[in-house]
Amino acid sequence: RARTRGERAFADFLYQVVGTSVQSQESVVSALLIADRYHERPFEGLTVAASLGGDTDTLAALAGAVLGACRGAAAVPPEAGAIVESVNALDLEPLANRLLALRRRAE
Repeated sequence: RARTRGERAFADFLYQVVGTSVQSQESVVSALLIADRYHERPFEGLTVAASLGGDTDTLAALAGAVLGACRGAAAVPPEAGAIVESVNALDLEPLANRLLALRRRAE
């Protein structure tokens, strides 16, 4: 039923029914529903996860991990990724490439 809801109704469903707390029975289910719904629009899914309320950093991290594992670096617009890397003094591309290579070997 979550797939057929409009954007606002989907967010309300996650927050009010599934839950968005740190408890795994809520956060994991919400993150997977976000990843499923936004698999073609991963960055939009991350923004939804970060704005739902509740334990948003956990939701966005879980959904982002799933979406990133499925979509690779293309899940995040280059300009957004550059901001995250700059602010946090990170170099994520080599790590992402190694993780994607592991996934390809497992396929």
